[in-house]
Amino acid sequence: MALRFPLSEAPDHSARESVENSISLVHKGGASFPIVRDDGQAMLGPYGPVSYSTDAAHAICTVLKAVLAPNLVKPRNRELAAMALVATVKLPYMVYCHHLVGAKLGLTPEQCNDALSGRMPQGLTEEEMTAYDLGGVLSTLNGPLSDDDWRKFSSKMEKTQIVGIANVIGSYKWITTLVQLNGNDENWAGE
Repeated sequence: MALRFPLSEAPDHSARESVENSISLVHKGGASFPIVRDDGQAMLGPYGPVSYSTDAAHAICTVLKAVLAPNLVKPRNRELAAMALVATVKLPYMVYCHHLVGAKLGLTPEQCNDALSGRMPQGLTEEEMTAYDLGGVLSTLNGPLSDDDWRKFSSKMEKTQIVGIANVIGSYKWITTLVQLNGNDENWAGE
């Protein structure tokens, strides 16, 4: 597959550096997953398209920094909700990255595999199971959340966590759209 967003054609010749600097706002010390192809010709996942709009890269990372803050959503709840979304879109780059993030947060390989395949992982707390379930519901929701679902989620999780997870899912839907736009580059490291 031809590169859709080669860095050599990016409008801003410092696009890679700009995107990497923006990412460092979110992931202190840089991302724990690859963001550039091994050959350096293009950025991976959502970063390819945003390398053509560095102002958007900074905006996305500013939003993500707020959404991913551990005081808004417990990190494992956040990751499990994100994994539920990733299970619905099945994008190899996102699956790979979320395996790494899940492991970093103490999820076992089996728990990551289950979550990223759309199955409830074993060995989670009730709140973590609720986060995963809520992430899955919000990922495929095509109208208002039902009163029954609201009661189910709000009886098991604080409202601040529910709102935080809604922000995580909304942000990851934005990221997912960019990954889809970048295409399925089978040459990225880790596939």
